[in-house]
Order: sequence, then C-alpha cells, then structure tokens
Amino acid sequence: SDPSFADKIRHVRDPKARMAVAWSHCKTKTVCATDDPKEEGAEGDVDESKKGHGGCGHIQPQIRKEGLKLFVQYKRPKDDDEDIKSLQPDKRLYTPSEVYTTFKKMSDSDLHLIGLSDEYA
Repeated sequence: SDPSFADKIRHVRDPKARMAVAWSHCKTKTVCATDDPKEEGAEGDVDESKKGHGGCGHIQPQIRKEGLKLFVQYKRPKDDDEDIKSLQPDKRLYTPSEVYTTFKKMSDSDLHLIGLSDEYA
C-alpha cells in the first residue's frame, strides 16, 4: 500500500537483494501506521479510495540476533516513570513459535515481495 516501497522492490528480481531493499526501507518504521479515517461526505461515494493495509497503531520492536536466538526490544517512551520502567524487561526472547506465527499471518504474495520463500517461511 506504500507507493515508494513498491517502486523500490518492483525491479529487484534477486530474493536476497529484494529482502535487503525491504529491510532498508522498513528499518526506520517504528509504528504500524493506521489508515486514515474515511470521511462520509458528498463525494465519498463517487471516488473509490485505495485499499489500506489495516494498520493497528502498535509500536514495533527492534529485533536483535544473538547467536541463533532472536530478542525483541521495545524502545521506551521518554515520559515513563521509573516504576513502570522497572516492570518491563529491556529485551525478551522471541521464540521460534512466535516467529512462525508471524510468518503464518503473512500471505504468500507478501512473503514473495519481501524476498522470502513461502515454502520455507
């Protein structure tokens, strides 16, 4: 749903190179952007608006690899209290079952677009 992302990956045929392009585009995204609310109006029925991706607004974590393990780390807001900071761990293990569940939610065409194989993902 992002035209600049589509332009970047459109002409890359090699899956490894496509994954590198997708990663470099997405590494700065820290929030799952929500769709703009549709306004009910006089010309709302005439123009067919583009289909959004249905973003949830969730803050996206940083994923770090240490050996064969993946760890998820969320950036904390600067206005948090010290008590709240002590309750949340800095990083936690991202288990293989969670990774599998994440990839299972993605469509085969989306996996192919970012350079992954639907057979092995």
